[in-house]
Amino acid sequence: MSNQALLVIDIQRGAFDGLRCPSIDSPDRLVAHAGRLLQAARAGGHVVVFIQHCDEPGSPFEEGSTHWQLHESLVPAPGELRVSKHASSSFEGTDLHAQLQARAVTELVLCGLQSEFCVSNTTRSALQLGYTVRVARDGHNTWPSQGRSATEIEAEANTRLAAAGAVLETTDALQTSLQRM
Repeated sequence: MSNQALLVIDIQRGAFDGLRCPSIDSPDRLVAHAGRLLQAARAGGHVVVFIQHCDEPGSPFEEGSTHWQLHESLVPAPGELRVSKHASSSFEGTDLHAQLQARAVTELVLCGLQSEFCVSNTTRSALQLGYTVRVARDGHNTWPSQGRSATEIEAEANTRLAAAGAVLETTDALQTSLQRM
């Protein structure tokens, strides 16, 4: 078994269907890049973890609702992990760290939503726990906010994550790396 794991963070239907909130910026790009990383991780025999944000009734990720479900093109295969979270970091209040330790994972590859919140906070938590963290610089996404475009927010998140100690790589580079066993 590999010491790497792919974390697919919060790529849930509520971010794409436009019903409870606007669709994220560049949704097709996010799904395509996450799908490529997922296929590569599977081909390379790596641990795959799907993270699902759980929120209150009426919210875009209302736990148990259709909006809470993972994007239909990113479905866990048998044996792949699913972690439900209620906080911005995938490690806070979950058994993710224990699950990864049980599988001897020391390096994480991250993609998903939301650049400045869950992806960033999961990265920081993982770094504090001693993981090597590789983030797909073009494999996370967000919504425009406070007069800034999603692209500006993603770029700022990448800069901050690199400064915190994460390795930022393209989806192409990570895909090639993950395909190797």
